[in-house]
Amino acid sequence: MTDEQTQTPLPVIEAEGQRVVRSFRLSRMILPVLLGIAAVGYLFYHQFDAEQFRSIEWTGRAFAWIGLALLILVVRHFFYALRLRTITGDVFSWRKCLELMVIWEFSAALTPTSKGGPFVMLFVLTKEKLAAGRTAAAVFYTMVLDSGFFILTLPFLLLLYGPPMLYPGMKSYGDVGLASGTFFVTYGLMFSYLLVLVFFLLIRPRYAKNAMNWLAQRPFLKKWSARLALLGEEFELAAKEIHQRDWRYHLKVIIGTVGAWTSKFVMINCLIIALVPATPIDGATQAFIYARLVAMFIIMAFSPTPGGAGLAEMALVGFTSDYVPAGVGLVVALLWRGMAYYGYLLLGAIVVPAWLAGHVKMPKRH
Repeated sequence: MTDEQTQTPLPVIEAEGQRVVRSFRLSRMILPVLLGIAAVGYLFYHQFDAEQFRSIEWTGRAFAWIGLALLILVVRHFFYALRLRTITGDVFSWRKCLELMVIWEFSAALTPTSKGGPFVMLFVLTKEKLAAGRTAAAVFYTMVLDSGFFILTLPFLLLLYGPPMLYPGMKSYGDVGLASGTFFVTYGLMFSYLLVLVFFLLIRPRYAKNAMNWLAQRPFLKKWSARLALLGEEFELAAKEIHQRDWRYHLKVIIGTVGAWTSKFVMINCLIIALVPATPIDGATQAFIYARLVAMFIIMAFSPTPGGAGLAEMALVGFTSDYVPAGVGLVVALLWRGMAYYGYLLLGAIVVPAWLAGHVKMPKRH
């Protein structure tokens, strides 16, 4: 790699740095927590069934499945760490990759999924002194892989299960309710988003730089001109890094991606089995629930709330209502979000301040 490739455009990254640091403030945890509480309160008021709640059997079997769900969450974190370690060229230790994934998940938990943006991890990896090409590849290639997982998986699952997979009671693709309508719109947006990423990152990276520079010069985009120019540079650097890697590299990052997303859904399967003992454990039933969860996450892909807070809890109850009674669905949602979302908020509250103290020069207060 040349010197030019190993130096990220630091002035722009540093300009974004203060915004990123502000995004890590623990006070920003208040909003997602309040949204989650509001969603639970709404579900409790409208759907809580004391009889159904009392029917939950808190036996050793239930706790074993909950424990398995927690173990799968840990496995998911390792899959993400495997992907990050591979994309960054194995320059980070496993421990460092696990730490960086906590920061990544913490950032995602505080950011609306509809807003997103690669700048947080560009900033974090730059502060870790990672070469610019690998920094860019770590961010943009993961965006391609995550989107590609859903875009490629959904058509296959729909061929197997048809309309009922999208939402309980849906009989045809013409049933355009809120869930099904949102699904098709979101899938179309995600597909377009993936095409743009693949074209700019893997096919014509030089076009990305020209396109972003052109957009940066538009008067109505002046506020984002620095970010757009940086994106163009980063696309080009990421493409150079990715194109010089062999098939083993791509296989490992694909395994990391598929493993992480599969673990995310299977974890919820385990929680449903834990609290609804009547749920069949046969492969066909569990595969259908898995497919339904994939559809749910497609619909939530552009959630306007931080980390889908509030919406995710309500969505899970609705999407699994044909397998989980309403009163029990609330408990399943609480366990899932408590582990996979609020757990990362708690871990981030511990890990992020220590990381900032070691990597970011904080302004002195007078």
